[in-house]
Amino acid sequence: MKRTAFVFAAATLVAAISGCSTQAQTAVVGKLADSYTALIEEKLGGTLTEFETEVLERALDRGTISQSDYEAAHGRYRECMAQHGIETEERRFPNGVIHSTPPGPDEQFTVEQLIDVDYRCAISTIFVIDELYVVQQGNPGLLRDTSAAGRECLIREGLAPSSFSRDDFESAFGPGNDDYDSLPFDVRDELVQMCLFTAHIVLGFAE
Repeated sequence: MKRTAFVFAAATLVAAISGCSTQAQTAVVGKLADSYTALIEEKLGGTLTEFETEVLERALDRGTISQSDYEAAHGRYRECMAQHGIETEERRFPNGVIHSTPPGPDEQFTVEQLIDVDYRCAISTIFVIDELYVVQQGNPGLLRDTSAAGRECLIREGLAPSSFSRDDFESAFGPGNDDYDSLPFDVRDELVQMCLFTAHIVLGFAE
């Protein structure tokens, strides 16, 4: 069984290709923002494309990013990648979140080339929108600590008992552990994978 961890958008490719391990995370206190709309406002203060600005302004009025706007962002990302001759891979989770990534390197594209194109396409399409949407769908408490957010998701979905702590989560998915048989849930379950994605963790399984 192989485990990889990632940071959203462009950095997903680095982890997917390199298979880098998760790093032990010290518990982080506090929230990402006082409210979800405050988080949107914070992102609106950054450098955005016209498309991203329109999506976030609609989200600010609505209080959420719509699935249609989210789908449109990923559509633009796929189109951008296709223009460079790269067909992206896509996984959809039950909560509507999409994990879009380039394929691995081949005779046509090196790792460095894929990373470069992935970043340039993601930064203007899904980078900010994906981050906000994953929080919206998987981290309603706006927890800054990703392990705590993953743990809360598992409990909220009825996959783990309330006694399953943040430290239990970190111990299970931190570096050096690849034995998941003792966990109170099946790590291959798509809902479990969804919650791990909320915590910025992707598990890959070797046959």
